[in-house]
Amino acid sequence: MRNNARNTNRLLIVSVVLMIIAACGVNEASKPDHKIKIGILFPLSGDLADKGRDSRNAVAMAVDEVNAAGGIASFKGAKLELIVGDTQGNPDVGIRETERLIKEQNVIALIGAYQSSVTKMATQVAERLETPFIVSISIADIITERGFSYTFRIQPKAQFYARDQARFLADLGKQAGYPVKKVALIHENTDFGTATSWAQKKALGDLGLEVVAEVSYKAEGVTDLSREVARIIAAKPDAILEVTYLNDSILIRQALVKAGAKIPLIDMAGGAVSPEYIQRLGPLAEGTLTLSEYSKFIPGGKDLNSRFHQRFGVDVTGDSAHAYQSVWVLKDALERTGSVDKKKLRQALATTDMPRGPNMILPAERLRFDVTGQNEYARLFIVQIQKGELVPVWPFEYATGKLRLEQ
Repeated sequence: MRNNARNTNRLLIVSVVLMIIAACGVNEASKPDHKIKIGILFPLSGDLADKGRDSRNAVAMAVDEVNAAGGIASFKGAKLELIVGDTQGNPDVGIRETERLIKEQNVIALIGAYQSSVTKMATQVAERLETPFIVSISIADIITERGFSYTFRIQPKAQFYARDQARFLADLGKQAGYPVKKVALIHENTDFGTATSWAQKKALGDLGLEVVAEVSYKAEGVTDLSREVARIIAAKPDAILEVTYLNDSILIRQALVKAGAKIPLIDMAGGAVSPEYIQRLGPLAEGTLTLSEYSKFIPGGKDLNSRFHQRFGVDVTGDSAHAYQSVWVLKDALERTGSVDKKKLRQALATTDMPRGPNMILPAERLRFDVTGQNEYARLFIVQIQKGELVPVWPFEYATGKLRLEQ
């Protein structure tokens, strides 16, 4: 009997000890003073540093707003902590930074990475290390078409961009009295440009529009694109579609103006959406058309833009809007899963369904990922630079300004 009593007491003691250990070992992130580490990965130095800073600033603002509002409620108010990685615009550096953030900094998820060539490699690392990666901006279709489980893209993919560019050109004849039959393509030659040009050719072909010229170039370090633009003009297109970064978009516009060409130029939400495009070109930027994932002129856009401009001195762009949204998507998943277990967090992200509202600021009915990890509701505007502002002019039913074409 005594032995049974001793055994019973031992079992009780062990049970109590295990309960104490379990209580002490409850998810560390549930402690109010604990920080939940998230990694961001953008080109913060090099030719694309302006784009990287824009995205980083938006993530920082969203994180500050989440934390100021009480943090993550399901973790007893735990705050988000940003761990920053600089890709330098280089895929190899992006790989190393992704591994550093995951292995050494122990981030639970990543947001990034702007360039498709970098994002393609960084998401491959994240997939191998089973870490969720929220792609704020990176356009190449392949990013979400490799059967990965941990990659989730908020931005529209290249197919969506090309689809909407082609639809806009078709509408120019129907609703603007400017019929387009022949189109020229000019693009930088990394994954961003090549993937997009492939999608453009398919979308244009589907609508019966002819591609009369295609010119590619290396954007890094380029100082003159006059020859490339001359080849485009020689093909006598009705419209030009470009896929650019900032510096090359400026060079293309300068070359067109110098040549006296008055051909509608539509950018792929690349260099032309950057505030610096307008600052550096001044009046020469007027009339440029570009796709854009966001506009401060949409309902609710004014408030977000005001907060962003007050803090950073520039307007919200598609890049910054999607980076900002990425944080709220991650917060939503953390709230629903209540865990920093990466597999559970991945599952929560996969079941994301955020209707438009205070925490879903993108111009769409909702934000939801399909089985590939692509935001299936992602949509685009055509905006035109008018008096130094990016004014939505298409779809025509959502336009806040009148389309102006030089002919």
